Amino acid sequence: MAIGEGVSNLSDVILALPPEIWERAEGFIVILKAIGVLALIYFVYIIGMGILSFRRARKLKQIEDKIALIDKKLDKLLKKKK
Repeated sequence: MAIGEGVSNLSDVILALPPEIWERAEGFIVILKAIGVLALIYFVYIIGMGILSFRRARKLKQIEDKIALIDKKLDKLLKKKK
């Protein structure tokens, strides 16, 4: 009950503010919303780059394994010719 009363009292306090304070607060609220949107976009970008980096590293590992296999086969062929 105390939380509900506190929220309603806070709402009453906010609504009781003079219009001059609201005008100043609106700009601040818009800036905070823009920062929030930018933070969300950055978070999605970081996750996307992490996924792409993981895939790239996995593909490089596969290429390294194939190169090692080809190297072993070439060594066998070169030893047979000697």
